[in-house]
Amino acid sequence: MSRDSGRSGRRPSLAALACLFVLLVPAAPAGAGSQVLSLHWPSQRDSDTVVTEIEMTESQIIVTLQCRNRGLWPSRPQLFPPGHPLSFYILEKATGQRHYLAASQGLAVYPDYSPLPRGRTITFKLFFKRIPLATFSLMEGEPSLRGTVAPAVFWDFLNIDLAKMEKSFKQTDRPPPQPDHIWSRPEAPAAKPEAKSEAQPAPAKPAKEKEPYKFFTNP
Repeated sequence: MSRDSGRSGRRPSLAALACLFVLLVPAAPAGAGSQVLSLHWPSQRDSDTVVTEIEMTESQIIVTLQCRNRGLWPSRPQLFPPGHPLSFYILEKATGQRHYLAASQGLAVYPDYSPLPRGRTITFKLFFKRIPLATFSLMEGEPSLRGTVAPAVFWDFLNIDLAKMEKSFKQTDRPPPQPDHIWSRPEAPAAKPEAKSEAQPAPAKPAKEKEPYKFFTNP
């Protein structure tokens, strides 16, 4: 009698092996990874700058943009930090609520700038607090500055409807991008109120005048 006596001698099918693999490999936990949407959404005033991807994590929305310099001169794009009148923010259409820039990757922040030679493209990412799957606009700068800061070109991406494109989102397990600059951090717990003192407070120092912002222009 051979050593294989009592066995059928048939090899397991590919379907059986696939079922066994599914049973043995643990499933990814719910909510793992993030949802990614690929799109081509140009700026209202600059069609050479487009939103190419939106990534939704559990706590953030990450917007990827590409800027191509088709001009005659080298360009020097830059980001402005939160609190600056030219900073990016997300504007929800239904509520009018603003979500200010929390972090960024791939583009220099004022007063620095990123050199962009003629014919080249730069890719960068903007990080915001997660928003509902609804219509929003990605705005650069306060609306009151339109037409007052020359020759600046504002990057405005209007009425991006996430609800309409919800089925186009795809699950990804790639590691989240790491920002170069971070401004929004968890708030510290409120300090306990101190006992009132009878001592006279020190006189306040006179506030220094803010230096006017300087904007880069092409030569």
